[in-house]
Amino acid sequence: MHDDELFQFEAEGTTLPAAVAQGYVEHEGARIWYATFGAGQPVILLHGGLGHSGNWGHQVPALVDNGHRAIVIDDRRHSREMHDARPIAADYVASDVLAVMDALQLAQADLVGWSDGAVIALILARQVPARVRSVPSAWLQHGSQRR
Repeated sequence: MHDDELFQFEAEGTTLPAAVAQGYVEHEGARIWYATFGAGQPVILLHGGLGHSGNWGHQVPALVDNGHRAIVIDDRRHSREMHDARPIAADYVASDVLAVMDALQLAQADLVGWSDGAVIALILARQVPARVRSVPSAWLQHGSQRR
């Protein structure tokens, strides 16, 4: 089977391992789903605009195996969440990530994103730099090469 256009990957993602915890955060008219895996320095994985948290199924085990607490979030545009009728904007999604961080009592986290997820990470780094430990440049460079 070929998935050169990534339609199947976007629709199905990969299988996430069993979560340590999962739940929802109600925030500004949306119900945001999240799951956490492992323990250690938190790394929040932010999916692209056509994706969902399941797209991180291969990265989560690698992060956990290397001593990190991986956190995935389905943003208000996709999958498990429900949202109000407002048009979706990157600033809303960024504030949703902060709401999840607050609910998990995370003062700071590393942010990793691809496509729109990288944009969200950069918005958060600009708006609340004290909450963002890092935005790995390799992910940003990779994304810029694809455009």
